[in-house]
Amino acid sequence: MTTLSTTPADLIVPAPDEAAASHQKSKKRKTRRRVAKALAYLSLAVTAVLVLAEPWLLLPLITFMVALSLWD
Repeated sequence: MTTLSTTPADLIVPAPDEAAASHQKSKKRKTRRRVAKALAYLSLAVTAVLVLAEPWLLLPLITFMVALSLWD
């Protein structure tokens, strides 16, 4: 009768592939970037429509842009 011996190295579970994890992170990052880009363009379009409807609404947009440019 033969017995199988196991060593501690046999019991170690291999870590998930780092390349697969990195690919999944880059995929999430790319998706977030696309969503952010879509939201930025949507807000720009809504602002353009509002400014065309009421030109005085351009004033808050200008002050917001100035505030962003002065922000450190």
